[in-house]
Amino acid sequence: MPSPQAQALTRQFQQQVLNVAELIARRLRITAMRADVANIDDWWEKISPQVQQEILTGQSALARLARGYLQQHAALEGVALAPVVIEPDPEQIATALRVSGPVAFKTQMAISGNETAAARVMASQLQGAATRLVLEGDRQTTMRTFAERGEVEGWRRVAGRSSPCPFCLMLIGRGAVYSKETARFQSHDRCSCKPELLYRHEPEPPEVRRLSEQWSQATSGHSGKAAIEAWRQHVIGQRQGAAAP
Repeated sequence: MPSPQAQALTRQFQQQVLNVAELIARRLRITAMRADVANIDDWWEKISPQVQQEILTGQSALARLARGYLQQHAALEGVALAPVVIEPDPEQIATALRVSGPVAFKTQMAISGNETAAARVMASQLQGAATRLVLEGDRQTTMRTFAERGEVEGWRRVAGRSSPCPFCLMLIGRGAVYSKETARFQSHDRCSCKPELLYRHEPEPPEVRRLSEQWSQATSGHSGKAAIEAWRQHVIGQRQGAAAP
């Protein structure tokens, strides 16, 4: 596993990028709660260029910050690294925001017929999507660097919160990834995890080994979606037990 200094740098940087992403996402939620629900398409057409630009700017900023972080992180591990900084994809951002914005609003309206409820759903989905999209600046830069730089051997998923969701815990428990062919980081809206690069094959840390053992026990006899559901129930049960007096 990375040195204590490198791990500390990762935690510090992770909090920094989360603060930026969540600030932008909160502003978007506030904007969405002020939507003109009587004419959602016109409202979106007016505000979407500004919203998209803010996401683009945030993602670009985190990609540049990731370059400095990756260079420092590698140096702490005794490696000279030239990170590969990604360029945001405006079309991808526009599509994700539209689906989380007016499309989500209309979908909820078809279900409930309640404009207030539909606006809340839209605001929540836009907030989650914005967090994920802005964080892609860091995540994609890290993963592109892993894929294209021979100095990097692998990567490990690092949780950004004290209580990551069952999905993220499942992925953390799978341990480090060393194959360049699997240079993909799975995330979801509001996910706070990030990839941390590795420069040599290393033993899994104790917390990852514990998660792997728990997964094997909790999902014994299950596969596919049934295994994932068994794992989710296991995590929920653990947390409820820990919270009980």
